[in-house]
Amino acid sequence: MEKNYQEHIDALSAEIEKRGDMWELYNERGFWYFLNGEEEKAKADYRKAMEFGLDPLEQPYYAFSTNNSRRREFLLPEKIMVFLLLIMVLVALFFQLTSFIINIKAAL
Repeated sequence: MEKNYQEHIDALSAEIEKRGDMWELYNERGFWYFLNGEEEKAKADYRKAMEFGLDPLEQPYYAFSTNNSRRREFLLPEKIMVFLLLIMVLVALFFQLTSFIINIKAAL
């Protein structure tokens, strides 16, 4: 598997030049720096991301160790999607149950 870390770093650096106040960009670039073995640059980007609003307790934080570098957190948008899916299932069950009750009443 070819490592294209530098391509990701270059693309994110270009985005940072356009919109440099987004913590997400620094966080992402810090991750790619870390994978590329540039730990000091990664640390600098993580610090910059925290200056712009990254909360390491809420967002993925890639610790500077090989064991934790590829850890994936359950992100807020994913939690929202799971919650909405649960609501959709409950609503569907409610309508099925309502339809079933109406059919039983009609049969009596």
